[in-house]
Amino acid sequence: MAIDLNYPHVAATGAPRLLRDEAVWAVALRLRRAILGDQADAALAAGAIVAVTSELVINGREVATAWDFANAVHDTLGRPVLGACETDPDAPGVAYVSVNHEMVAHRPDIALSTIAHELGHIVFDVPPALGRADRRYRSVTAAPDSLVRSTNASERRANEFMGALLVPPVPLHTRLLALARSERMRLARAPHLGRPASPVLARDNAPEAMAGIVAAVAGDFGVSDRFIAVRMQRYGLVAGGR
Repeated sequence: MAIDLNYPHVAATGAPRLLRDEAVWAVALRLRRAILGDQADAALAAGAIVAVTSELVINGREVATAWDFANAVHDTLGRPVLGACETDPDAPGVAYVSVNHEMVAHRPDIALSTIAHELGHIVFDVPPALGRADRRYRSVTAAPDSLVRSTNASERRANEFMGALLVPPVPLHTRLLALARSERMRLARAPHLGRPASPVLARDNAPEAMAGIVAAVAGDFGVSDRFIAVRMQRYGLVAGGR
């Protein structure tokens, strides 16, 4: 059964309207719940994402996803890239996603992040290209740094979708608090987007203690330490961090 996702968009074209990060996170969380069901706080596996997203309905538009993990992927200049998402006017309604096996073979965390990032492009960037003989969409994810920071609006939106899909604010906050309390780390009150009415990590905790719990949580979610550090900052889970 296809997963149905909706967000504010231009009805005539399917293009997303200007969305705040929180709106992008909300779409990611709806997809996460559809994949995990009652286990929505669990870590997402790459296989589960691929299996469930072969058929999507995005703002009423049907999208079939064809995933390819067997081949090398290059940009238009022939340089290897992590992944690509594209459409073909000769195959209306299909999004093609390729993940570069050679670049992620020994980095399951990067493979997972790349899959989630390309899925962000399917959700937000592919619908305007569907069914149009004059419109071909293609984007590439060049390197791991592209999964952390980007100045391009579409890439940044795909990163925020990826972040909330793999590491949503409330489960991350809950795990951080459990580890911080077990390590007797300092907590503080500050605005955040995590678990309501709960404190966050104080900024003056020892760097090695912070690094330790970041590494532990990264292992829980199957992502890199840097990924967790970015999500902590984006959700305001360290006092003064937003």
